[in-house]
Amino acid sequence: MDRFSEQLVTKQSTGKDMFLRGLLLAAAMLLVAVFVFFLGGFGLWILVAAFSAAVVWGLVWLIQGTFVEYEYIVTNDDLDIDKIIGKRKRKRLITVSLRSVKELAEYTPDKEISADVSVIAHDESGIGMYYVISESEKYGDLAVIFNPDKRTLYNMIGGFSPAVRSKYNELYEKVTPADAVQNDSEEQ
Repeated sequence: MDRFSEQLVTKQSTGKDMFLRGLLLAAAMLLVAVFVFFLGGFGLWILVAAFSAAVVWGLVWLIQGTFVEYEYIVTNDDLDIDKIIGKRKRKRLITVSLRSVKELAEYTPDKEISADVSVIAHDESGIGMYYVISESEKYGDLAVIFNPDKRTLYNMIGGFSPAVRSKYNELYEKVTPADAVQNDSEEQ
């Protein structure tokens, strides 16, 4: 049976994001004031308007870049995590082979995770966060911290190796969607 699910998670704005947006706005206002003072003093109001419009366009473009979403895609035995910046640029963060997952558990910020590399792709809420630890040839022990929903968890656990999947049977049963149970009973 093929497994597939997509999930889009929007990262909540942090204080750092708000500070950066405020700093960008202050810099844009200062730049427009400089244009008005220097170019307006010479009567070059058309240039002031053109440069100010360019600054406003740049400000909007930069502020949109502070909004981040993560997309989790489970396709059979792989978990792909993409980072979407400003709804205009997509970057693949990591691809995890679910067959190589050693551990899956709920994550809390005070939790110590021992891994060589960590990928953080969560919404900053602290609610419903999980982590997986996987063996990777490229990175060694790889930890991924993210916010999967029930469907994503169900499809992920289904892609684990049988030995690892048996450790998570209770969670697997807990996140099994109703339509999957109905499909299983129809197949028998």
